[in-house]
Amino acid sequence: MNKDVINAIREKEQLPDSMTDSEIAREYKGTYTAARAAVSLEHKPLDQVINDAMAKIFPFMRNKKK
Repeated sequence: MNKDVINAIREKEQLPDSMTDSEIAREYKGTYTAARAAVSLEHKPLDQVINDAMAKIFPFMRNKKK
């Protein structure tokens, strides 16, 4: 299991630091929690997806920072 996925599981499940990576990998391998943690690493929030799409369609509506 990827180290980033293990760290995401540790954070989401609020696991103690005393649990080793191998214990977490063994316990969560093939579970829904592990799948969600892996997907969350690549996931963009819906607001960001909408903003990106709107910026492509209406480039003149981008927020102009001063």
